[in-house]
Amino acid sequence: MSAEPTRDLIRELVRDAAPVKPLPRLRFVIASVLLLWLAIGAIGVAIQGLAPGFWQALAMPVSAGGIFAALLVAGVGGAVAALALAVPGREALARAGFALGGAGALLAAGVGIALLLRSPLVEWRAPEVHDLVCLAIALTVGLAPALALGWFAGRAAPFRPLAIALAAAAGAAALGGSVAQATCPASDPWHLLFGHVFVPAAGAFVLTLPLLIAIRRSERSRAQ
Repeated sequence: MSAEPTRDLIRELVRDAAPVKPLPRLRFVIASVLLLWLAIGAIGVAIQGLAPGFWQALAMPVSAGGIFAALLVAGVGGAVAALALAVPGREALARAGFALGGAGALLAAGVGIALLLRSPLVEWRAPEVHDLVCLAIALTVGLAPALALGWFAGRAAPFRPLAIALAAAAGAAALGGSVAQATCPASDPWHLLFGHVFVPAAGAFVLTLPLLIAIRRSERSRAQ
């Protein structure tokens, strides 16, 4: 077959095809998600104010500041993993994001447990209303970054939508948890565990299915 009929066939096949908008660069999307987190966090700080001793706590690893930093690392890792999984050929970056997010979540848990063990009176108690309120606030703050991550994934090529939804849900929730940690004045170790440290796990449990549905819908709208 000569080259000319082949070119004619290709022109015929793509003649009625709709133009495809190029995807933004990953670094731009990640920066946009973090700017969204910063904007929401700034609103939270303006309303609630920073927790007492927040800046001093940042210099102490085993403290509320350590939990804040660990949640922030977990959030960035989850966001990177979700975005990289949506783009073919970025599997190595996705694995690095999962590793970073998992390390941040484990570090937050480790700091929370260490604070609990350092407490003078270590007695088990069940989650209370103020713990659940802080947890709900963190998930609410993380909702906007989660939707942004899901939208991009749906517009890209989500070959692994469940893994993307899981990473986006846990990562965005961790970002919300970091804002809750920065503004919450409570220092009770049980509250830090229930209301802040458990946020990524709660986000994965609560937000994964809605995000998966959003990704699928965005994917279908892209294909139309």
